[in-house]
Amino acid sequence: MKRTTIAIIALLTLLAACSTGGGSQGGAATAAAADVTAAETEAQQFRTLGMPDDWINFGVFYQSVCDTYELGCVGSAISGPNRVDTDMSSAEEIAAFKSETANTGMCADIGIAFGQVADEEQVLIDYLPDAAADLPAAYKSPDGGWVASAVGVISIMTNKDVVPNPPTSFADLIKPEYQGLITLSNPVTSGTGQATVFSSAAALSPTPGAFDLDAAISYWQEFFSLGQKNDAEYSAAAFERGETPIRLAYDFVNFQTAQDALEKGIDVEIVIPSEGGVWSPSAVMCNAKTEDPNLAKLVLDHTLSEEGQLIFAEVGARPVLYTLGELEVPEELRTNWLPEAQYAAVIQYPEDTWPHPSIVAERWENEVLTAAG
Repeated sequence: MKRTTIAIIALLTLLAACSTGGGSQGGAATAAAADVTAAETEAQQFRTLGMPDDWINFGVFYQSVCDTYELGCVGSAISGPNRVDTDMSSAEEIAAFKSETANTGMCADIGIAFGQVADEEQVLIDYLPDAAADLPAAYKSPDGGWVASAVGVISIMTNKDVVPNPPTSFADLIKPEYQGLITLSNPVTSGTGQATVFSSAAALSPTPGAFDLDAAISYWQEFFSLGQKNDAEYSAAAFERGETPIRLAYDFVNFQTAQDALEKGIDVEIVIPSEGGVWSPSAVMCNAKTEDPNLAKLVLDHTLSEEGQLIFAEVGARPVLYTLGELEVPEELRTNWLPEAQYAAVIQYPEDTWPHPSIVAERWENEVLTAAG
């Protein structure tokens, strides 16, 4: 394991200590195409990590995998008998891929910055879909095993029944009226957390179109010192009850939570911070040690299929092929997206060549959390 990852992602280090080695050792991975007949058997019981039904529409996505390839399975991890999902952060998923030897997670969703960590740890199945040939290098593993899926932007979601005057900017989030009300993901282990830091680095940079990580770290130091963070465990139910009334998360994630809350009569608002942010890709990665390698390959194939991509669009995510100009998204699906005007100040990280997650993790632990006390 590389020293930078050992030093920063402590959870990954601890789990790796129990591992028998990298993903290529003893794994079922192969570059050959999927055997659909074998996948049908594998689909009767399989496990995913960090892919709940309501995250980028994965419940519908996996049902589409089941139906497209006639596997005779149910894709929902909530209502179906076939798929089980374990909620994890990006770093936890990589650690699980490396350490687990039985009932291993087949595939997982990660923030794209963590793709390089998965590559370093050699935990990925040796397979890329044919459609990945046209992806830019930054949107796929060089050795196979992960591909970009969809793109989101960090947004602010507010339960207006509890907070009638919702924040609309990073500047608002440090106002006294929001003290102790805001939840966000941990950048040390979470792709969403990393995206949150880089969104603030773009939004708070004095140079338009540039990223200022120093400005972002200073901002979060102030945020924590003022006591803005809500320490309660976030869940959709806690949000609806008003226990965690302001949440920073991807627009497509907040969109699904908001839709459910609105159907229950709860007043919810979602906005992109007015200062802007960054387009943040997610990726699907699959495990070299999975007991279901043929199904895993079909999942990677379906991720870059037109049908799979449009399923992500249904919940407000921008399919990666759409962002590359290779896919048309019907207007009726785009009605689920936030107004384009909200994204006017959102920028792309240069060529999507994201820094190693350890860079943000080190500074978060040593500067932000230390300052918070």
